[in-house]
Amino acid sequence: MDHTKINLLVRLQHLDNQIESIVSLQKGLPEEITALDEDLAFTNRQIESRKKVADDHLKLRQKLHETINECKDKIRSFKEKQTLARNNKEYDALSKQIEYEEKEIAQAEIQLQDIAHAEQRAQEIQQKGRQLITENRYDEISEEMMPDDILQQQLEDLTRQLEQKREELEGIVIETAEDVDSLKKKVAAQRALITKEARRLLDKYDHLRSGTLQNAVVRLNRNACSGCNTRVPTNRHTMIVQGGFYLCESCGRIVVHERLFEEAEL
Repeated sequence: MDHTKINLLVRLQHLDNQIESIVSLQKGLPEEITALDEDLAFTNRQIESRKKVADDHLKLRQKLHETINECKDKIRSFKEKQTLARNNKEYDALSKQIEYEEKEIAQAEIQLQDIAHAEQRAQEIQQKGRQLITENRYDEISEEMMPDDILQQQLEDLTRQLEQKREELEGIVIETAEDVDSLKKKVAAQRALITKEARRLLDKYDHLRSGTLQNAVVRLNRNACSGCNTRVPTNRHTMIVQGGFYLCESCGRIVVHERLFEEAEL
């Protein structure tokens, strides 16, 4: 077995570990930003949905009032014409038109009442939500129970938090950009070297890291794979100590002697 090939791979893992270490300085900020983004989008949708309902109610209310006023104008006109009616037939025809307009007014007023009742009901539901908030019973609050002013405050708070987290992340990225760029160049060079010398090992490494594993190459720790703590067969210890490697039968990681990592750091 050519032990120099595994040394090349350990060196690559060491470089990738350094990048991961720098990325860890971000302290989960990307995930926090994603979560805040989702919460902000959800809150925005709630506010926009309520705004649309309010706008629709306003437009419909205006339209209904216009309808009522138009109907009243027509009724006045028809009544004036009734005074000039020349016969009962003409008078009765105008009466039917007046009756029709009165029905239109009645229907419009019913719709206005429905809008008022819907708005009152929404306020009552929000008042119930406000009471639950006062009692810290947040788990009982539904979306429609959240009061408008508190929902707006949530939007402002989320926006501010998101801006702060993004600024914090940007500061870390800028601060570490030079180190990350340097390490990435070293990784690229190391990968090119391994591709030439040990392509199959690199394929195995990439396959392991393509899943959830970041540490494809791990140390032998107390005669066990340090990745999953599964014991390494005794007959493999000598090979590992001599600079070889062992493929863990449990997790598939490449197990090497700690000395190789110490050498990779030099």
